[in-house]
Amino acid sequence: MGKFQPHATHDAEADAIYVQLADADVAKSVQLDELRIIDQSADGALVGVEFLGVGGGIDLADVPRRQTVEKLIGELGLGIKIFA
Repeated sequence: MGKFQPHATHDAEADAIYVQLADADVAKSVQLDELRIIDQSADGALVGVEFLGVGGGIDLADVPRRQTVEKLIGELGLGIKIFA
């Protein structure tokens, strides 16, 4: 198995994007608001970020590792509007 690479995945049916930043088990999810959820490992490290309702754009305010998250979403090539 190769080295983990952070990446984003899009679920068009759910209108959601998940940005996975670490190869770790999720122990806790923290809801920033109804459209943004931060996943953390048992030691509190950032594992990933889930964005819901992405068709209306994505708000990156208060999202950890914002630049990396924005880059990975951009690599999906979906043309989704980013708010920051």
